[in-house]
Amino acid sequence: MRSSVTTWFAAIFFIIFSLSQIPSSVHAHTDNSEGKSNITAKDGGLHYELTVDIFELGRVVELGNLPEMKEDELSDALSRNKMLIEDYLSRNLEVFADGVKTYGKISDIGLKQEGELSYARIGIDFPVQDVSKKTVEIHYNIFFDDNDRLHRNIAHYELGTETGEFILTAKERTFELGNGTLWGQVISFVQLGFHHILIGLDHILFVIALLLCSKTLKDVMKVVTVFTLSHSVSLGLSALNLVSVSPDVVEPLIALSIVFVAFEYLFFPSGRYRLWIVFGFGLIHGLGFSGALEITGDLSLRTLLSILFFNLGVEGGQAMILLIIFPIILLVRRNRRGSMIQGTASVAISLIGFVWYVQRFFG
Repeated sequence: MRSSVTTWFAAIFFIIFSLSQIPSSVHAHTDNSEGKSNITAKDGGLHYELTVDIFELGRVVELGNLPEMKEDELSDALSRNKMLIEDYLSRNLEVFADGVKTYGKISDIGLKQEGELSYARIGIDFPVQDVSKKTVEIHYNIFFDDNDRLHRNIAHYELGTETGEFILTAKERTFELGNGTLWGQVISFVQLGFHHILIGLDHILFVIALLLCSKTLKDVMKVVTVFTLSHSVSLGLSALNLVSVSPDVVEPLIALSIVFVAFEYLFFPSGRYRLWIVFGFGLIHGLGFSGALEITGDLSLRTLLSILFFNLGVEGGQAMILLIIFPIILLVRRNRRGSMIQGTASVAISLIGFVWYVQRFFG
């Protein structure tokens, strides 16, 4: 018996210690190598606004020693190296109109801050006349072959009455504007939501803390339902830009939510107000999820579907975590020292949440 308890303690310590060694920026619900594209018809041509992580860009274009630069210096580095960036993009971001390649020019370039992350925002004008009357194809190869094969770019286009979204990946590098299928959009955004939950280690720990507080499967279903409803509401409102809260506020609060729920198991096991607490924290986590799903342009049916299927992917990932973790917790409870093991896990989770809070608030 003592051997099994020691094994549980060792396993808990190893998992918690491993998670704590990952930098705090990774816990935020945004990948460093995630980009966004906003494509519109403008002044008789095609305007492509590209947003990519500046440090990833610095690995393929010589921009200087970026990690040592302050915000204004990062912006200057982008401006100084505009021609080098334009040359890289001419080879890796290609636009074809009726099968003919067009060559774009950078019209504006600058720095965009999102929480702890710094992005290069690059506006490119392509000389494509009568866009709505032509077959326009995007060939996107940024980072895939020279830096990060797991890079993704969420593209939104608005060409007159034609609007839509598409996710560009190493496997899906080409996209014809106005010719995306609904099924393709469904698959892309479900996969994005599923991936997003799995990289959100802070969210995973929050779910584990909730499960530790749940005594029965009925309790689990209650907290999961409330949490799903609340984060779905705030995710949708934030993704549509109807509600805007800075990541500098959201990310520390997410870390504090982990601390609170873990402490609840230790000091308030009755959980009288648990569902209300879960609802409130769910709203905060939904704001964190929306960082990967910034929707631009006017509201449309396809935009709403993108949010819906992204959220379904999130729920799928959350269900997988629940199906793996809760049976393990039930097995632990059958051990005569199960309460002590769960208490140790709760303390460890709350400490990690506190460390992340300090990193995010003061970092």
